[in-house]
Amino acid sequence: MRARVLQAPPRSAALALASAAAALLSGCTGCETSTRELPSDAPAAASASPEATPPPPARDAVHLIDELPSCDLEHRGLLFDTGAGALIGRFAWQGTVPTGIQAVEHNGSTWARISDRQIKLTFVLPSASPIFVSARAVGLTSRYATVSLDDQLLGTLRLQRDQIRIASTPTTTLPADPGLHTLTLQFSGRLRAGESFADVDWVRVGIPDEDPATYGPPTLRDVVAPAAALSGVPHRSIALRAPGAVRCAFRPSRVTRLHTSIGALGSEGGDAEIRVLRDGQEPLVLHRVHVEGGDKATWTDVELPLAPFAGSLISLELRAAAAARGGRILFGDPLLAGSPEPPPSVPAARAVVIVALNGVERPDLPPWSGRPAPHLATLSELATSATTFDHHRGPSTVVSAVAASLLTGLPPPAHTVADAGARLPARITTIGAIASDSSIRTGFFTGVPTTFRAFGFGPGWSRVLEHPPTSGEPATTPIDAAATWISETVRQDASNRLLAFVHARGGHPPWEVSPKELNALKPAEYAGPVEPRRAAQVLARLRNRRRDVLSPEDRDRIRDLFSIALAGQDRALGNLIGTLKSAGLWDETLFIVTGDLASGRSDAVLFGEGMDLQEPVLTLPLYVHFPGDLYAGQRVAAPTEIIDVARTVIAALGLSFARKPLGKDLAAVASGLEGVERGPQIAALGDRYSTRWGNLVLSGRLGVPPFLCDLDVDPTCAFNRREVMPLATVSLFRRTVTFDLSVRAPAAQREPATIDAETAAVLNVWGAN
Repeated sequence: MRARVLQAPPRSAALALASAAAALLSGCTGCETSTRELPSDAPAAASASPEATPPPPARDAVHLIDELPSCDLEHRGLLFDTGAGALIGRFAWQGTVPTGIQAVEHNGSTWARISDRQIKLTFVLPSASPIFVSARAVGLTSRYATVSLDDQLLGTLRLQRDQIRIASTPTTTLPADPGLHTLTLQFSGRLRAGESFADVDWVRVGIPDEDPATYGPPTLRDVVAPAAALSGVPHRSIALRAPGAVRCAFRPSRVTRLHTSIGALGSEGGDAEIRVLRDGQEPLVLHRVHVEGGDKATWTDVELPLAPFAGSLISLELRAAAAARGGRILFGDPLLAGSPEPPPSVPAARAVVIVALNGVERPDLPPWSGRPAPHLATLSELATSATTFDHHRGPSTVVSAVAASLLTGLPPPAHTVADAGARLPARITTIGAIASDSSIRTGFFTGVPTTFRAFGFGPGWSRVLEHPPTSGEPATTPIDAAATWISETVRQDASNRLLAFVHARGGHPPWEVSPKELNALKPAEYAGPVEPRRAAQVLARLRNRRRDVLSPEDRDRIRDLFSIALAGQDRALGNLIGTLKSAGLWDETLFIVTGDLASGRSDAVLFGEGMDLQEPVLTLPLYVHFPGDLYAGQRVAAPTEIIDVARTVIAALGLSFARKPLGKDLAAVASGLEGVERGPQIAALGDRYSTRWGNLVLSGRLGVPPFLCDLDVDPTCAFNRREVMPLATVSLFRRTVTFDLSVRAPAAQREPATIDAETAAVLNVWGAN
């Protein structure tokens, strides 16, 4: 079987007029030569207009009022508001709101209608204290609900049928420990079709006190004052009764500053505090102020730098420490702001070339290997002359999922290529389709079978080459073909702009080794199962046995064959760069080399897919040569992700997505001018997740208590720090769930890969399980 090539001529005015007909064809419209044509009825991928609104800069402002649903609200205890999405990420490690909880309206307020027998809520108790639990609810078929804390019975909430009331349990005689807790409400009664147990407005984990005032719950509706005015100056404000607080988790950057205006609403004044809470440390008061109330009340402007906490996960707390009965402390327009000037974007590029290496692990590559790599001369040169990113991370352990994210700028839950049996839907816009629709010549060259057209890849590109491992042609064919295509494209018209994506075999078997090279390997009399052409199939069988059956000689042979293969790929990369230089494009080229999955030769993976979401597997290399040698030779410690590649490519070509883009511009990251907040890096595989936020990694399976690792003190993640770092645990989990729900496509939109007999044979040789 030979490499399959599909090519389209440059677009013309006639083609533009015939767009309706072209929409019926695949993204390889007008293919000139092919041994297997794409289906004639495959729809073209949608793309964005180059005149679309430019993407916004990196997140340079966070309005705390908009973040309230993901924050903790406290007034004489912790409150769970059942409305406005405030319970997302709080249902005892569930990834969604349970199906037995539906929103209903009562007097213009959103309540939760409960038809599940029980609901579980996870929360953090900041300090040891006796507690009680109360709820504002209406009984429907249920007359009472039993309340348990960590499976210990606290009491019963008596519900009134069709009547709103506040019910409470007795106060515990002993204080509850600080830290993570799970609150369980179990409803009595039997349900018939269409019935529910109760409607609940809010649930409170109360702290007993001597305050005789009627409890005023800090629901989201109650806390936000849209236009609180003092001395004629209005501010959109967070309004808190004392003692009360709002706590929101962030990971500020070096330039982050908190801006707010503090005042008092009521006849008397009060005291306000701004604090930082961190696991294992006492609360740190950043600012304390007394504000006057009454007719002459005014705003006190506050600006606080958060640079001392840059890179750390903190809970930022706005607290009403004291206020008269009926009064409130106001925090007007609370805002986390970054640099007044946005970070620079990637320079404009005439050419963009992306190479994703399969089957490589960063410890084998310069500069991360920490040792000379004379057999990898090209990558060694890029390590010193380009920009390298030290915290680059993949979104999955499925190769096609990672490639889809790189080409669409979307995480796997959004593009639906979340497992090895899925294909990229034609409705999903790729960077190739966007560029093609803007008269940029595009080429897609792959030697990895899971990014062949059977898996939905290729449509939207003007030139497509698939190089099966069964072809008998050199493993470097995709890289070599990209170099040839670039030369031809420039020779046809020197003004052509181009985008090339190469999915290279990297170090993945089958390996091409000459008889001389093979004979030179040790041991000389090797008779084990690892041989170059069938190694992928052999290793696939061994992975399926789930036991270690490789001898030290086998592993030495794998390492040596891998090194020979990767050296060949490195030489082809050098030729590709040489082609760009010969064409006079190098100084105007955005050249990116990365990996798709750290699934190389190490004992833990052996070129497999779908492994657990562990850091060694998710950590990828990233080399970037920016146009004009911008940031040449720099090593960047800021975190980056695969979706950042798509964002950077589109920006370099002067284009934009039709939707709001995700990810960051890599040039902006390299500049060091960060946005206001460093968001978490989230990887997913089915119902499993791994979320990294700085040195903290939260991983697990939805519905099960997670595992929290602190890489700074435990690089191997041997110990679960969930219980000793409760604030970090719940913050990471809520961010994970909130992000997932914001991007996840309906399950029905997943499309299965179309595997014919030829593709199945190719996958078998590749060693795909």
